[in-house]
Amino acid sequence: MLNNDKDNPEPPTEPSHRAPDDPAYQETYDTLQAYWEKIGAVEPDVISYIINPMFLGAPPWPSGRQAFKIIRTADSLIIASDGLSDPFNEDKTEQRNGFEIEVFIEVKGRQDLAFDEIMSSAAFALIEQTARRVADWGGISRLLEEINVASSEIPVSSDAIPDEILTPNGSVGVIFGMIAKGRPKIVPDTPLSPVRMVPVTVLLPSEVPEVAKSKAGLNRIANKLREAGYHHISDFKRTSLV
Repeated sequence: MLNNDKDNPEPPTEPSHRAPDDPAYQETYDTLQAYWEKIGAVEPDVISYIINPMFLGAPPWPSGRQAFKIIRTADSLIIASDGLSDPFNEDKTEQRNGFEIEVFIEVKGRQDLAFDEIMSSAAFALIEQTARRVADWGGISRLLEEINVASSEIPVSSDAIPDEILTPNGSVGVIFGMIAKGRPKIVPDTPLSPVRMVPVTVLLPSEVPEVAKSKAGLNRIANKLREAGYHHISDFKRTSLV
């Protein structure tokens, strides 16, 4: 039976902050950097912010650091969150790699885009808002362990998003967890806990009701993406699959 002794309450304990030089931070960075370097050329500069978005009302990330890596493969561009799996800085007893997830979007044929063009692209606008939504949820790694793929509508207020992609309520439909062929979906050797690397695949507005109504509908669209050869790749100009 739980002890509800109000006369002698236990004093609250303050969490012990993780030291800024805790080696878990650098080990996490090095491990994920090595993961991406096996896939493509990692841009030395990340997309980051002069003012941290959490000070402007965006959801906080585990260590406070919010950034995005740019990876260029032979035939595609990848933009990946960088910080969702940082160790939590406010409580060093929390032995997890943050939300145990990083999300990324991959687009074909855009590997030569300049840095500034990437920052103003539809792909970045979508992955930026998706990463913030994942942070707000506290991660989705456990959910994907259970159901493999999931879907959501991500509010995106950016002129970079084509009107043809927006739903009537101004959001963009996405699928989480399509398999990126030939790549590990989990990084097992991050220092505190494994990290799931999750593709974000854009949906067209006509496909969103199908995935929203049932798990069977979600699986049908996921199968059609595979059959059409898209797999996890986001194509903002493709034709509808329904």
